[in-house]
Amino acid sequence: MNFIKMFLSMAIAAAVCNSETTAINISGAIVDSSGKAVAGAEIRLERAKISTKSDENGVFTLMGTVGIKTPQKNSSTNMGCEPFIIQNTKLIFTLAAQSAIDVTVYGIQGQVLSRARQSMNAGSHAIALPVVGNGLYLCRLKIGTAEYVLKGTCMGRSSGGALKIATGKSQETLAKQAAKTATIDDILSVTKDGFLDDHNQVSEPIMEMPPIKMIVNAGNVVDIDGNVYQSVRIGNQVWMTENLRVTKYNDGSAIPLDTSTATWANATTPMFCYYSNTTNADSIKKYRGLYNWYVVRPTNPKKIAPTGWHIPTDSEWEVMQSYLIMHGYNYDGTTDTSNNEIAMALAAKTDWASYTGAGCPGNNLTKNNSSGFSALSGGYRNSNGMFDYQRGGGVWWTATETDAAGAWGRGLGFSCDYLDRYDYDKCFGFSVRLVKDN
Repeated sequence: MNFIKMFLSMAIAAAVCNSETTAINISGAIVDSSGKAVAGAEIRLERAKISTKSDENGVFTLMGTVGIKTPQKNSSTNMGCEPFIIQNTKLIFTLAAQSAIDVTVYGIQGQVLSRARQSMNAGSHAIALPVVGNGLYLCRLKIGTAEYVLKGTCMGRSSGGALKIATGKSQETLAKQAAKTATIDDILSVTKDGFLDDHNQVSEPIMEMPPIKMIVNAGNVVDIDGNVYQSVRIGNQVWMTENLRVTKYNDGSAIPLDTSTATWANATTPMFCYYSNTTNADSIKKYRGLYNWYVVRPTNPKKIAPTGWHIPTDSEWEVMQSYLIMHGYNYDGTTDTSNNEIAMALAAKTDWASYTGAGCPGNNLTKNNSSGFSALSGGYRNSNGMFDYQRGGGVWWTATETDAAGAWGRGLGFSCDYLDRYDYDKCFGFSVRLVKDN
């Protein structure tokens, strides 16, 4: 194989979405809330199983080889497209739903030749591409979190013509650009004794991350099943930073697990389940259980909260909300308690559907979770027994009922900048957080 052919094999393997692997180089720094370096923190790419530790200056670099992400339709935002092709001077593709699209064409030296960003309806579309003569180029189509990359030749003719490759530095530049177009799907976790575990969504194989700020762990709590949860202090309250996944009451008796749609609907007795009735251990560990209100109601003689903890009331949620607003956790820094814009401060930095609205959890995941609350978009189970909205939102029960049929729930959505409050039927299946007794 001559040098040009070898280069082409390497560049395209790094660029196209259905390739198997790509090289990574991810760097950053770990600091505490005051900006002081945190040395000895373990940094790990969870799926790739690549790890390192921060040095005395809190700095780290992760290097290795990981699998490239295969684009998938995003069910939470109803986005997606069929495979696309380049025919003559047009990019042709089909959208499954109305979507915001972003098409970028790169030249052989990595320069951007054209970019088109617009909203398009469902159906087939053709976008004109620039005519630049013979040569190799890369065309990237992004739809929400899905990404498709295609190599092309002889732009302005057919997609299968002769191929010209420049020599020297332009080859290296194209290889770098090809690497940039590769997309990975992994979670970068940071752990250090005394601090909350930190999780970050990573999609680019070559990147310098903004400083990762570690938040102090207010103490661990263990449920009757032996599950260990971290906690965070928010004002004068201490909240668990993870959803409950306990399967038994404190007396050791089982909380009824219900996988039947028929019996869940309109139930008036305690029940719990996992999203979509999954048995996948990783999914259960991440998103935890969904409980109807009868499990957490104050009059239930059986309790699920470990000693010293309890289901928060609606008023206790309100106390947290007011504290965060008054202390500048609104995404725009405002401190008027009538202006509830704290969704990003509460939402975790992973597993939220993408959205462009300012202040929304799906807008820029790296800016989420300044409070340490680490809310995941675990979805919920409707009162009809059907599941909905995983990666799109999450709802948490309060201990406060509104009437014989309903109780207050607090929720976050990927496209909303506020902490929601709503009166829900008690047979909904929601996540549960605990707050520490005073």
